[in-house]
Amino acid sequence: MVGTLKDPVCGEEVTHTTYVYNYKGKSFYFCSPMCMAEFKKRPEKYAK
Repeated sequence: MVGTLKDPVCGEEVTHTTYVYNYKGKSFYFCSPMCMAEFKKRPEKYAK
């Protein structure tokens, strides 16, 4: 994996790509299924 990925919900550095969600043509990576679920509830809040 190239570069550092940050979970848009909690801000934690993501070191694996197990939890990924595509929103409006962009991939977002998460540290846990809980953060991914939170993103899905309010994507506009976190996709900025």
